[in-house]
Amino acid sequence: MHLLWFRRDLRLTDNEIVTSLSGNDARVLPFFIIDPWFYTWADVGKKRVRFLFESLENLDSNLKKLGSRLYLFEGNSTDIVQELTRQLIIAGYKPKLFLAVMCR
Repeated sequence: MHLLWFRRDLRLTDNEIVTSLSGNDARVLPFFIIDPWFYTWADVGKKRVRFLFESLENLDSNLKKLGSRLYLFEGNSTDIVQELTRQLIIAGYKPKLFLAVMCR
């Protein structure tokens, strides 16, 4: 099971990690974490929050076209990744974490 953590690059196309995982037969759990510190940034206003959620909805829609979906979590990123990993190990998977970030 691959954990695909979308952080900054919320696109499926032209995304090296997504491309490499799509050619693989392993199961993929795509997710995004809304960390509470995001709302404390001085430059985060209503428009930026709205844009983020519209982008997440678009990503989820594109994933659904591929037979998947986007899992959203809210909380401390480290805690969430550790808990996801723990639960997958208990379920018998050997999770590997991949970050979908822009590499340009």
